[in-house]
Amino acid sequence: MRVISLGGGVQSTVMCLLAEQNEFGVKPDYAIFADTRWEPSSVYDNIEWLRSQVSFPIVTTSNGRSLRDDVINGVNAQGNPWMTLPVFLTERNGEPAGINWRQCTKNYKLDPIRRKVQELLGVKPRQSISTETHIEMWLGITTDEAMRVKPSRNWWISHRYPLIDDIPMDRDECKEWFDALYPERELTRSACVGCPFRSSSSWLDIRANEPDMYEEAVRIDAMFRSGEHNANRMFRKQAYLHYRRMPLEEAIELDHTEREVNGFNNECEGHCGL
Repeated sequence: MRVISLGGGVQSTVMCLLAEQNEFGVKPDYAIFADTRWEPSSVYDNIEWLRSQVSFPIVTTSNGRSLRDDVINGVNAQGNPWMTLPVFLTERNGEPAGINWRQCTKNYKLDPIRRKVQELLGVKPRQSISTETHIEMWLGITTDEAMRVKPSRNWWISHRYPLIDDIPMDRDECKEWFDALYPERELTRSACVGCPFRSSSSWLDIRANEPDMYEEAVRIDAMFRSGEHNANRMFRKQAYLHYRRMPLEEAIELDHTEREVNGFNNECEGHCGL
């Protein structure tokens, strides 16, 4: 079985469209989108549009929980008190204190996709995988992100990187290819609304294009530093969504000012969305 891991952003969308054109020699059997239930509306819109563009099935799955609700409630994917987001931390005196361990990608993206593949194979939970099983998982990692190429942790899944090995493209080339064929549509990075790994330009896009979600992210960011949230009790530090380690609203306003002054070249790297 050949499966596309679909994030709904630039690279995985272009990979799906190229696959539909038989540019990789064979079409996938499925594309699987893991819904964290905290995606920007542009991602959901893009997934629905893609369904009309490709002949192979696009399957939506999830771990059955809402990352948004879990973050608000200060619990992990098992419902236990914890913080799964890689929030930026400071000591009480404001000194940087590292980043929280990221578990959201595994718990809300990777694991649900793996379980859906097993379901499509007809394998029940806790049932052994046949030694004859082989899944080729296509990942939309581009040449500028080659450092993210890694072998699968599951013996029965092998990774394939069509945008590196078959048709080498970087992210900008993917956007150029898409814009040339679909000038009426715009693609954005796939990342959860409250992803701390958003670049400054991505936060500005959220503020401009998804105002309701932006306001909610501002409220959630402030909630982390309230006495009532588990993040405050768990870390005994201050937690922030923005890499500047400032309240989100203030940090984004500073992003806006600096982008006007210097073109905003200092973006943090987005690790999750494709």
